Amino acid sequence: MRRWIVLAAVLAALVSLVRHFPLAWAAAGLPDEVGTFSGTVWDGQAVGVPLLGSVAVKGGLGGVTLQTAPGDVTLRGTVSPRSVDDLVLSMPVSRLPTTDGRLSGLAGRFSLRIDAADISGQSCQSATGTASTNVLAANGARFSWTGPELSGPVDCTDGRLRVILSGEDANGSVEALTTTGLDGTYATDVTVRAPDPAAGNALVLFGFTPAGAGEYRLSEQGRWR
Repeated sequence: MRRWIVLAAVLAALVSLVRHFPLAWAAAGLPDEVGTFSGTVWDGQAVGVPLLGSVAVKGGLGGVTLQTAPGDVTLRGTVSPRSVDDLVLSMPVSRLPTTDGRLSGLAGRFSLRIDAADISGQSCQSATGTASTNVLAANGARFSWTGPELSGPVDCTDGRLRVILSGEDANGSVEALTTTGLDGTYATDVTVRAPDPAAGNALVLFGFTPAGAGEYRLSEQGRWR
């Protein structure tokens, strides 16, 4: 009988440890610049997270639910080592995590929604979602050309996350394809069709190459982190 009492006490202690497991312990392997952690893995907070600021962390059987405080950059969703669910990210274009100076000072926002994604190591196995941006419409004065708002699907191909954006209005059309790996590498191909010469002048400054008949193309590869 005494053994059962001891076993019950041990189990109760383990349950209490899990319930009150400090979030800081779980995040001990992360770099210091990631932020400061407090609370437990079930109900904690990360402060000073790059780009995101303060993030509420709530653990559960399906993963960890993240929710940023109100601000320019907002994020919410559930993540685990193998999946992403109902993730919504919205931020100013100028704050996208890239060192590309061409985005500095641009108006407009970028939004990403991932309904569900399966992850295996550094590989994206499958994903469904949508993305959108109004960067071309919001910077008409700067470009001397107001382009369309862009939107399209998000999925996975060859282990990489793929975002396909397109849009069309009276001023022209845009098709953009970007793939990114979880290792931070990316590749992008953009085609703009805009008969207005003012659009061409601005696009060339951003690295686009004229392809004839009011068409301009940009292909790049790099690393966003």
